[in-house]
Amino acid sequence: MKNMMLKKSLVFAFSLLFIGTAAHTQDVSKGLDLMLKERLNEARAYFKQQLTGDTKHAAVYTFYLGEVCYKQEKYDSARAYYMQAMNLDEKEPLSYAGLGKVSFEKNAVEGQKNFEKALSLSKKSAEPYNVIGEYLISTKNVSNADKAILVLQEGLKADPKNFYTHILLGDAYLVKNDGSFAMSYFNKASNINTTSPVTFWKKGNLYTNARNYDEGMKMYQEGLVHDADFGPIYHEIGELYYRSKQYKKAIENYQLYLQKIDNNDDAQYRYGAFLYLTQDYKTALSVFDKLEQSKYSNTVMYRLKAFCLYETGEYDKGIAYLNKFMQETAPEKYLAVDYEYLGKLYLKKDNDSMATKNIELACLTDSSKYELWSELGNYYYTKSKYGAAISAYKKKFEKIKAVDNDYLNLGKAYYFDKKFKEADSCFTFLTVARPTAYIGHIYRARSNAYLDSDYKTGQAKPHYEKVIELCLPEEVKYKDALGEAYQYMATYYLYKKDKVNADLYWNKVLKLEPGNKRAIDGLKVK
Repeated sequence: MKNMMLKKSLVFAFSLLFIGTAAHTQDVSKGLDLMLKERLNEARAYFKQQLTGDTKHAAVYTFYLGEVCYKQEKYDSARAYYMQAMNLDEKEPLSYAGLGKVSFEKNAVEGQKNFEKALSLSKKSAEPYNVIGEYLISTKNVSNADKAILVLQEGLKADPKNFYTHILLGDAYLVKNDGSFAMSYFNKASNINTTSPVTFWKKGNLYTNARNYDEGMKMYQEGLVHDADFGPIYHEIGELYYRSKQYKKAIENYQLYLQKIDNNDDAQYRYGAFLYLTQDYKTALSVFDKLEQSKYSNTVMYRLKAFCLYETGEYDKGIAYLNKFMQETAPEKYLAVDYEYLGKLYLKKDNDSMATKNIELACLTDSSKYELWSELGNYYYTKSKYGAAISAYKKKFEKIKAVDNDYLNLGKAYYFDKKFKEADSCFTFLTVARPTAYIGHIYRARSNAYLDSDYKTGQAKPHYEKVIELCLPEEVKYKDALGEAYQYMATYYLYKKDKVNADLYWNKVLKLEPGNKRAIDGLKVK
């Protein structure tokens, strides 16, 4: 697949939500089930239906309305609901946990203060611990995962059989790459609720992260047996099929995922992103076009649209959309792949300077992109700009160990730039690395023939002899290489006034190519 870091930023994933306070368990659980299934609009409608004049009751449901907004990344609206919940019941700990989440990133002191307030108000409920633990886990930071584990362990003291506390502890250990502890907590959650698809979803993710795809698929399918409407599992199955390059099945499962969740613009965007990842660029473009027409606001869509336009050969539009993405995005959020695609787009438009500039930026952003210098070198080579090609190839060598093909490319660039000594050095590396491949030997022969144009030293002779040795067993396949070698040998002996050997090789030329004028004329020389 193309760059693994870009794929994680595009895949839509919701973290777990938590069961409500004991007094409202049955009422809250239906809404939470909808949230877990990523049917947020239905969850919002459900929570609104549950609002009553009982302020303590209303505070809980108002908090969960804030949670819906938080999951939709509408943080100002989430804060407003959390504040409203706190005003309804200033002793409801969930409100403070929610306020801690929306404030922590900008003001860690305020966030921590709200978290501490939430925990101080918690008595026999694990839910505030879950909200705080979930937030810490979502940062994907090992240090925060350790803090989450401590918080969640306190939550278990309040409610030892809380299903979601065990699930979150498993998630926390996954952040720490501790699969054994993660699985132990997922198993404990499974013992608490044997039919929940969540445990099978989580176990499936654990197995697939460990590259045990068969066991992962088994877990996902078992989860669907318990609840065929659990949309996130279809997403994961689609990912598995994508990894195995079964793109048709991948898209089929992603479409099932979309059918099970809120089918809104955000979902369609994720579908377009998935189509891009499965290399269905034309269909992805049609999805992005419709979203753009509906005024969907997501600058990353411009990035993906530009990538798809490159892959479908619409280079001018690709440049326009990638530049639009960069104009509307903070520079610190640019990825190496952005510069990579922009460089490749400019290459297609023969804009050498902009292509070089962006490829250099891609390599500075991510050193693994140094392979792009080969692509730039190949471009210059095809344009007969051999000096520029040499510079590009050598840039790659600064960070990445050269392989056989690199020496061939650089050597050919030197050769056609008439720098025959440098060319011979490159081809020498190639002949050592691949002694039975004729290509390195023939280019060494050619380079040395130019360095000895008057045939005084005959330094090309042993290399052409090697070409004959390697190519003669497949004379038809290597006819041109053999013809070139025979003509050199004949001319060499002619210069040495060795008529017998010169004629021997001229006749070999004529056997390969009857009527060859140079050979016919060579035989006439006295």
